[in-house]
Amino acid sequence: MKFIGKLLLGILASIGFFVAVSIGVGTYFVFRSEDGGRAAPSAPEKMALTIDLDDGFVEGASGHRFEGFSFHSQTTLQDALIAIRRAKDDPRVLGIVANLSGQSLGLAQTQDVRDVIADFRSSGKPALLFSETIGEGTAAMGAYYLASSFGEVWVQPSGNVGLAGIGIEQPFFKGLLDKVGVKANVIQRKEYKSAMENLTNSKISPANREALEALLGSFFDQFVTGIAKDRGLDAAAVRRMIDKGPLLAQEALDAKLIDKLGYRDEFDTAVDARLPDSKSVTINKYLSFAPAKERPEPKKRVAVIHAIGEISRGHNDSPFGSSDGVMSEDMADAVADAAEDNKVDAILIRIDSPGGSYVASDTIWREIVRAKEKKPIIVSMGNTAASGGYFLAMPADRIFAQPATITGSIGVIMGKLVFAGAFNKLDVNWERISFGESAGLFSSTTDFSPRELTRLNEMIDAAYADFTTKAAKGRGKDVAELERSARGRVWTGADALKAGLVDELGGFSRAIDYTKEKLGLQPTDTVWLQAFPAPEDPWKTLLKAVEEGNLPFGIMSGMHMLSNLATQLEPLNAASKAMQRTGVQLYADPIAVK
Repeated sequence: MKFIGKLLLGILASIGFFVAVSIGVGTYFVFRSEDGGRAAPSAPEKMALTIDLDDGFVEGASGHRFEGFSFHSQTTLQDALIAIRRAKDDPRVLGIVANLSGQSLGLAQTQDVRDVIADFRSSGKPALLFSETIGEGTAAMGAYYLASSFGEVWVQPSGNVGLAGIGIEQPFFKGLLDKVGVKANVIQRKEYKSAMENLTNSKISPANREALEALLGSFFDQFVTGIAKDRGLDAAAVRRMIDKGPLLAQEALDAKLIDKLGYRDEFDTAVDARLPDSKSVTINKYLSFAPAKERPEPKKRVAVIHAIGEISRGHNDSPFGSSDGVMSEDMADAVADAAEDNKVDAILIRIDSPGGSYVASDTIWREIVRAKEKKPIIVSMGNTAASGGYFLAMPADRIFAQPATITGSIGVIMGKLVFAGAFNKLDVNWERISFGESAGLFSSTTDFSPRELTRLNEMIDAAYADFTTKAAKGRGKDVAELERSARGRVWTGADALKAGLVDELGGFSRAIDYTKEKLGLQPTDTVWLQAFPAPEDPWKTLLKAVEEGNLPFGIMSGMHMLSNLATQLEPLNAASKAMQRTGVQLYADPIAVK
């Protein structure tokens, strides 16, 4: 009876889902037909560009995947930067009004936004920010670092300013694995390649500690220097406030870290006085408006390709799969298509990836090298472009990184978890019948034999030699010189510039400006930015999925809930994926700065 009840619920849920889809699709096409031959909506004569920094920005559009049945996709970082750049010279935009309470962006993304806010303020227009509290029992150093770039910062009287330093915490599981009879056997090149170290060690290795201390020290110096400059303070005074923090709102006001204490209604009243008669418009709405004045038609077109997430082999054609991850066939095709498109004059690749499969990275690398023979290739690094992420960047004509970008990690790793001890404890006996000396090489029931370890080390050596040779060629160095910056070590963008791994410090906005220079354009000239591959219409993707029978039965009404749950379980998911990787990997563990 329970089965029948569940079956009936599934049928009803499916019927409800398809009714909702039918209504949604009908509504969608009505709006599409109304928009059909219509020009861009007219903009208010006076606007305040409003930005919800707590909502954050995604690195790139989600492509063809249909997530959570959302009719409005989250704002991309690219759109946010373009909107702020455009608003600077738009006489209709009187100022920027933002809210921020927590850390929603990575450190490099934060610097991207800081850069365009500073540029916007150079026009003389105000950039105002309100916060109930900048952190409340949570890490907020990065949040205040972003807030400090605004010209006037308000905090609610009961709020805090969470300047309390930054840190990195890493759990090490070897003791636990020993107790349950599991062994992590990992082979790495070289000493700084610390991915999966938390599975093989009981504590941090000296090389990893050295690299992370340098990384954290660079981040801390960037925070202090940036805050001091924005607030007109001495760096030593900022350090003292950090050591004292977190600060009460009044203490932050007394230290000149914020400008006003007030509640939201008081802030809104002040905004009305500063930006009289202005209408609030969001980033997405603002970008739908026609330009303030007629501008010459852009003469050049730049293909923008995003490489976001772990790098894997193959192709993802499921509309309900995760939008995170770089699939080698998909990205290689996008690069090749952009290279062959006669209307495309340059290719701009935005990378935010810790790496992944060596083979997948190499597949994409090859297409980038081939594309470089036809068109300029510019790389903009996001929060992370390490290991395989750096592999994709290294053949570019010019590489941009923010000072806080995590990059490098030129090293190779592979291994497996061995459960033999656990099976012995559980009195489980495995029997194997096989032919060939290496048939059990990647089996989790037995450890590597000496002969297998010798062979795997030869494979790792070959992959490392390939990585460093290609990196040296891409960076115009000899291998011995490149080796000093390799050995698996991660760098901040600021230190990577000194090591010669990147060409210039700057974000996506600066990469656009350089691309225009490369194409012989003036700073005031505009270019078309064309996404490759072109994002598919989500409703068309949904209809295609219905036609092909790719919808899970009876559970679609719960997709949004499951999407949110997946976000909460991401740390567990990341650990699970780390244990399941096979083959040679160009991967760097994500580093969470708190």
